Amino acid sequence: MVMSALSTSALSSLEAMLQSMMRGSGGGGGDDDTPVDDTLASPPPPPLPARPTPRGRRPSRRRVRPAAAARTLMSPPPSSSRSPSLSPPKEREDARTDDVSLLVEGLERKAVEVEAQLRRSEEENAALKRRMESYHIRWLQYEIRIKSLEEAFHEQMAALQLAQDAARRAEETAAYDRRESSEHHVDAPEEPPVRLWHGRDRMVVGARRSAVSRLGAEFRRQSHTLERGAAALVAEAPAAAAPSGGCPSSSAADDLKKLKAQFRAWTKDYKARLRRTKAELGSRDARRQGSCWI
Repeated sequence: MVMSALSTSALSSLEAMLQSMMRGSGGGGGDDDTPVDDTLASPPPPPLPARPTPRGRRPSRRRVRPAAAARTLMSPPPSSSRSPSLSPPKEREDARTDDVSLLVEGLERKAVEVEAQLRRSEEENAALKRRMESYHIRWLQYEIRIKSLEEAFHEQMAALQLAQDAARRAEETAAYDRRESSEHHVDAPEEPPVRLWHGRDRMVVGARRSAVSRLGAEFRRQSHTLERGAAALVAEAPAAAAPSGGCPSSSAADDLKKLKAQFRAWTKDYKARLRRTKAELGSRDARRQGSCWI
């Protein structure tokens, strides 16, 4: 409502100014007999009432103030002698070039990062591959060592079984000889040669027992020695493999070879002594039987 009232008052003032100008131009140029228009001489009509508008609603059309319209019409046009700025196509081209350069720089930076990451991944894969190879080598060496220890254990068990069989046969022979000697002593207690040979039989049985006991003691002692050597070798294998980065040293293999050679030599010597003892016992039995028949 305020805007409509202001615009109405401005129109009424303009109408009054036009009427005064027309009066001035008519009074100076003609004579007094010229009739004056009653409409111009009459006072201006009262302003039209403003159209009521609802509260909070803007008018449908924005009206321009007369003073602002006059200033706009009277203002001179902009001079064409002012230097124009860069043309829009050139600005767009420069902006596009800058965007492309920024995009290229970003892509190059990403490519460098991807190359560095790929290089690190390749190095990690190579390190893992080397570790897997070292673990595989250690596993093969442990398998070889375990197989050699199993072979030594089986050989030792076979030798122990042979020694037990020999001791059992010797005990059976000694028991048979004792039984035979006791029966012979009961049948003919008055014969001095028989008593003499019975004393020799007791000596033979004692010699057999002593020989068997010596062989058994030596077998037990050598078995304990070999067991201690094998246990020490198995215990030293991980300690020798740790400083060299997963690959065991050659000292463990040398110790294993020495232990196996020692076991073979002892087995050979023990078998020879066992055969020799059996032969001696057999010869004594033969001599005793021959002397008894005489």
